[in-house]
Amino acid sequence: MKTDEIRAAYLGFFEQRGHRVVPSSSLVPA
Repeated sequence: MKTDEIRAAYLGFFEQRGHRVVPSSSLVPA
């Protein structure tokens, strides 16, 4: 599974639950 696929699934998971997705946010802490 590629990083972009994981991100898409992760964001979709929260979007379905009514959470707002912030485009500038990152899954991996710097």
